[in-house]
Parts: sequence; structure tokens; C-alpha cells
Amino acid sequence: MDKSIRKKIGTHYTHLDTPSLILDIDAFKYNLDIVNFKLNAADLGVRIDVNSHLSKDILNLQLNGFSNALGISASNVGQGSIFSHLSDDILIDRPILSDEKLNSLVDINGKCTFNSLVQLQSIEYDKLSGIYLKIIVDQINEFDENILTFITQNKIKITGIIFQYNDYDISKQSTVSEFVKLHPSISKMTNNFIASGKIMISEYDNLDSNFTEVIISKLPLIDNEIIDHNQIELQESIKVITSVLSIPDDDRIILDTGQKAINIDYGFPTIKEIQSAEVQYLSAEHTNLFVEKNELKQFNLQDKIQIIPKEISSVINQFDSISVIKNEKLLSVFEVSARGVYK
Repeated sequence: MDKSIRKKIGTHYTHLDTPSLILDIDAFKYNLDIVNFKLNAADLGVRIDVNSHLSKDILNLQLNGFSNALGISASNVGQGSIFSHLSDDILIDRPILSDEKLNSLVDINGKCTFNSLVQLQSIEYDKLSGIYLKIIVDQINEFDENILTFITQNKIKITGIIFQYNDYDISKQSTVSEFVKLHPSISKMTNNFIASGKIMISEYDNLDSNFTEVIISKLPLIDNEIIDHNQIELQESIKVITSVLSIPDDDRIILDTGQKAINIDYGFPTIKEIQSAEVQYLSAEHTNLFVEKNELKQFNLQDKIQIIPKEISSVINQFDSISVIKNEKLLSVFEVSARGVYK
């Protein structure tokens, strides 16, 4: 996708080049305050998943806004390296197996996750100052007790255990206590238990009381997935701005933004402030909308329309920068610092 043309600070958002990714800073801070209050009430530490936004500027806002911020989570060592000057507590949320990447992990004083005995047996674990174990909650009955035996025999330090929820509907009230009951030796290895994945904000104060921290993914960036699975009032904070490219029929609009900017692997986006708008399909660079005739009349070519992505983490990597908006005007530009960092 072509790089957006930079505009002067103070430019109205409707004059930005399209497609542009915009962040409503007031909505962001409003959401952050709500999430921070809920986390404080539950006495939970916060680990921030940088893969959800890839931006040093957003990470800075999160680290300063969450009063119990502990560190960061990244999806690979490259990402961890980019953000390492902002935090000295770095979790790489995947197994690191190659010697080269293990050495890079040690260089940033990071730790990674393992979820199988085979993974642990294949590395020089003496290089690491500690590891995280990851438990997929809907596969918790398949956990291999031999992992704990291997860890004990080889005196490997466990920094914490991550419980990954892949479904919002899974009960989260007794996850840790039931796991410890099945594997009592774990209580001698660590008391740091981390909740991750699909967790509603309203569930923070109902999590198993043994949880010590939670990994924040996306929040306070709000996309359709967050809106669909939270009853708490939140504000749409991040959007893609697009322009009306064509009005070929009396019930159809074509926008200048397609799948190169809006990933639809997780579902179609929604259109803000057009009640009848229905996304029909997205090509590489265009979106086709059905709009009822009475609403279509208000639009002209080059009018700006706001799109709310279904899953923002998969969209941010399509952009070089994020336009920060306050009172509908350009306040700042955040770089997508780790765009394209996959290793």
C-alpha cells in the first residue's frame, strides 16, 4: 500500500490522505481509564502486548496510563528488541528454539514461552535466566506432567505460567486453582500466574484469585471484537478513514480502501454513522457498500467515511503511521515502529 501523504498538525481529519489509520486520543484515554480502574480493583498487574499495535508511542501511553504496568509481551525477538529500551521486563510469547535467536533473547534480557517437553529438550536452557510455561485452557487436560519433572530435574527457573483463553465463554473463576490441584508440584516452582487471550473487561474482578497479572491485547484500542464481547461502555478509539470513490448505483458506494488496508480474515468491518450501510465485499483496494437510497443522497465523491475494523491487530501492520486526532483535528503522528518485524 502507498505511504500516506503527511499533513500539517491541525488539519481536519476529513482532509487526510486515504486510507489513513486514525486514533481518537480522547476515546483512547477514556477507555484506558476504565480498564485501569477495573484492573486496579482486581489487584492485577498488567503486561502489554505490543504486537497488538506495534507502536512505541502507544506503548508509552499504556505504560504511563496503567498504574500496575509490569512489562511487555511481544510475538518475536525482533519486536522485543525494538521495544526493549521502554521496558526491561520482556516476554516473547512463543518458543525460541534456534541458538541465534536464543542469544538475541539473552541480549535483551528477555524470556520466552514453552508449552511442550520436546521444545524444552531441544534448547540450551542454561542460557536462559527463566522461562514461561503456556497452558492453552481448552486443552488443559492434555498437559504433560513430564514437563514439570524435566524442569525440576534440570533446575530450570519458571518465571510464570500463562493461561491462554481462546474463547470468551470459557469460565475463568477457578482455572489456576484446579490446575494446581492436578499438579501440586507447580506451587513450589512459581506463584506467578498470568491470564491471557479472550477475556472480557467485566471478567477481571471474577478471575481466579490466584492470577497475578493479565496480558492486555489491544486495549484501550477498541475494535468490533472488543465491542461485541464487552457490556461496559467503551468508545471506538481507532478507525480507518476512507473516501467515496464512486457512486455507481442508487444504492451502492465504492470506497478507496480494500483488503490491503482492512484485513477481513476475522470478519467484515462496520461503517460508522451510516445506519443502513452493509459491506458487500472488499477487493484489494476497494470496498463495496450497500446503502439505502435515503441515506445515499447525503454523499458525494471524496466524502470521508469511517470504518471500524473487526480485529485491529491485523490491520495496524498495513500502515506506516497512525494519525492521532483530537477534536477532529490532527494532533500528532505515531509511527508503527515494528511494522513488518516477523522474526
